[in-house]
Amino acid sequence: MLYEPVRQPIDVFAVFRRGIAEPMTFKWGNRYYQVQKVDLMHTEHDGRERIYYFSVSNAASAYRISFRSSSLTWTLEEKCEGAFA
Repeated sequence: MLYEPVRQPIDVFAVFRRGIAEPMTFKWGNRYYQVQKVDLMHTEHDGRERIYYFSVSNAASAYRISFRSSSLTWTLEEKCEGAFA
């Protein structure tokens, strides 16, 4: 399973449960991607900004997305399409 870098902005539909964001669907380009599972979540700091990283997957692929707390922006960091095919 090899991830390839993307680093492009995305739109994300997320719910907040118990104070934690949970990505449900994201839009990259003109396509929507359903998140079936949040496999891992961790945070890092870039100066004063906190960055939340989510490893998410669906039945066929895996993705790493990030949320920047100061700019409130989401980024598709990496993708591994066909990971589970």
